[in-house]
Amino acid sequence: MQVSRQLLRQLAVRFGLVGESPQMVQAMTRLLQVAPTDLTVLVTGETGTGKEVFAHAVHDLSTRKKAPFVSVNCGAIPETLLESELFGAEKGAFTGSVEQRKGFFETANRGTIFLDEIGEMPIATQVKLLRILESGEYSRLGSSDVLTVDVRVVAATNRDLAYEVRQGRFRQDLFFRLNSVNIHLPPLRQHPDDIEHLVEHFARKAADKNIVTYEGIDQAALNFLRQQTWPGNVRELRNVIETMVTLEQGARITEDMAMRYLPQDASQQATVSTALMNIPTHNGRPQDFDVQMLYRTLLQLSTDVAEVKSVLRHLLSMSVDAAAAPVQHNPVPFDDGLAIRPRTPNPSAPSADADQLDLATLERQAIETALRRTQGNRRDAAKLLGISERTLYRKIDDYGLM
Repeated sequence: MQVSRQLLRQLAVRFGLVGESPQMVQAMTRLLQVAPTDLTVLVTGETGTGKEVFAHAVHDLSTRKKAPFVSVNCGAIPETLLESELFGAEKGAFTGSVEQRKGFFETANRGTIFLDEIGEMPIATQVKLLRILESGEYSRLGSSDVLTVDVRVVAATNRDLAYEVRQGRFRQDLFFRLNSVNIHLPPLRQHPDDIEHLVEHFARKAADKNIVTYEGIDQAALNFLRQQTWPGNVRELRNVIETMVTLEQGARITEDMAMRYLPQDASQQATVSTALMNIPTHNGRPQDFDVQMLYRTLLQLSTDVAEVKSVLRHLLSMSVDAAAAPVQHNPVPFDDGLAIRPRTPNPSAPSADADQLDLATLERQAIETALRRTQGNRRDAAKLLGISERTLYRKIDDYGLM
């Protein structure tokens, strides 16, 4: 199937799906192929790449478009409540359950349910989800009655589910069922040529919303935006452009203006790709290597600890200055009044030398750094790290940071 430019423009206008790079055209082609069917779809990609936008498009281009579209963030609902939220609960099924209530699946009957952050779903709940995918059957919490539902499932994750399966955190049979159709959305840094189209799209929308005239963007400003690594991907670019156009009343975007509105760290950070060894090099040395971004990648690294150590030794030996940068452990107030209280340093604890570096140390440092940069706001820290709030809470407790 070949997607014409006219069809690409229609997708941009109708759904906000913008891009003409081979990677985005491939994703949109798969979208157009699968949308009219009833197949389960798994949308993968880093945070901010537009997974929910694609999920909406799958629904709106299907025969179910007149039925409900229900979006559920599996990582934002506590594990103890997720099952009742998805499948419903009978009166008295748990403390505070004073009446029978519908779950999200029942609400989405004949429509589409979007399960975002599917990798955060507990194993016990995964079993019930698999049952629905296989037979459409489920039971409310606290009931043995078998109910049926007709729902199409679109799931999304920024995790490597194959790795999660190997670690025993995700059911293999569910993974195979979800992964029958996969739409992968590339990070923005891998298709910088689309930035021009995205800037135009977001700027025009912001100008129309604020009833101002958008005067365009200088080539130097466009080149500057293309050079950024955009750890927040399309979402981050959209926020920057919308803010710029709104506050500057549609004035022409210059390079100086773009530098003022871009977050301070954004022009200095380099994003580590999914495969660490793909870091761009010059004369055998890594370029723009940022150890903090390495920490962030390690939280979701799809390889075992031995491989991680091997890669780290290779990279850190070429970035001694970056690796040796001290990590300050100053108390940071949380948004609820709590503060990080680092444990008393242990003289016998492993140092940060490459040969002694371990995954737990890097993970702890990454979390501390993220909390410090966000002034203790755990929601923002979780977004910065690319993990769910629930995972961050668990890691804070594991490392005794409360």
